[in-house]
Amino acid sequence: YVSPDRRELALDCSESTVKAANLLQPEDVSMYVGIPFCPTRCSYCSFVSRTIGKKTELLNPYLEALLKELAITGRLLVDSGKSVRTIYIGGGTPTTLEPHQLDRLIRFIKCHFDLSHCVEFTVEAGRPDSITLDKLRVLKEMGVERISINPQTMNDKTLKVIGRQHTVQQTIEA
Repeated sequence: YVSPDRRELALDCSESTVKAANLLQPEDVSMYVGIPFCPTRCSYCSFVSRTIGKKTELLNPYLEALLKELAITGRLLVDSGKSVRTIYIGGGTPTTLEPHQLDRLIRFIKCHFDLSHCVEFTVEAGRPDSITLDKLRVLKEMGVERISINPQTMNDKTLKVIGRQHTVQQTIEA
């Protein structure tokens, strides 16, 4: 009951998932790094996150604590012989971080984890209103090869109802 294009997309996604799963080894891990901050709170959201708007006082203390946790995790992975196969920096909205904060976080990950077996490094840029050219430059320079932009809908009225402060046009431009 779907269009031929959607059918083709679903099949392509399924085939890619199976191929990726077949590449995994018992010593492989996928790493999720959570950034629990968003520009606004969406009405449907059940994630633990903090709306920051212009109040960013918690970003740096959170980043400091996160870096400590990542350093410990990196040592534990080395000690256990595990390899990072995929990295996903999600949220919240990771692109609420400023370019220098994104740069610091990704550099830290690259210094504390063996990424020689990593096949995918994704950063969620879930809100087009949080994406800037400077942030995209940092992601590219740091070797992030995939970003995930999720506007939730391509309907401006729905975006407004759910609490998003961006437009469909901003999504297209991003």
